[in-house]
Amino acid sequence: MEWNLVKDDTYYLGRRLEHEARKAADPEKWKAYAELKTLKGSYTLGIHGYLNAANLYEARGKTDQAVSVLQDGLTAAMRADNRDLAVICTYRLAQLFENEKNWDAGIAVCEQLGAFCADKDAHFQAADAFEHAAELMVLAGRKVKDYMAPVEHWEKNIHHWEEHGHDHDAVWSRKHIKLYKKLFGVNQ
Repeated sequence: MEWNLVKDDTYYLGRRLEHEARKAADPEKWKAYAELKTLKGSYTLGIHGYLNAANLYEARGKTDQAVSVLQDGLTAAMRADNRDLAVICTYRLAQLFENEKNWDAGIAVCEQLGAFCADKDAHFQAADAFEHAAELMVLAGRKVKDYMAPVEHWEKNIHHWEEHGHDHDAVWSRKHIKLYKKLFGVNQ
């Protein structure tokens, strides 16, 4: 394709960058594509670019760069107010942190997602994020018997579903609180 024919159009600049990034498997080109798409407000495509860049960096053993572009992606997802994209970026970051045994960073990013989701009254996603943090705490050798953030949000999830007439979802959340306490040794 002769991209120079449309070189002044930002949409086609993005398409050219994407084409070049795919062809060269170049994380820097994916990052440039992601930044352009994010700047233009195309957050889903931006996240696509950040994830591709992160995967290529990780495959090359450049974990710090992978983390950096995923954090850029998470920032973009939160700026877009998109919980689903934030979940994807967060759990990918948490996976990288777990692989590096960087427990504090993994816990922090999961708790950041939990707080973001809680602010949006998305209590299922908040509880899930806080449970991911609890799991990383356990992997780090820490006790979580007093870590009640997941329970607090499962309880809010119960109230949400009861208010909306979805009793089966409320029942599931009640059962899940018991299972969380059993699995993680929570005393309360």
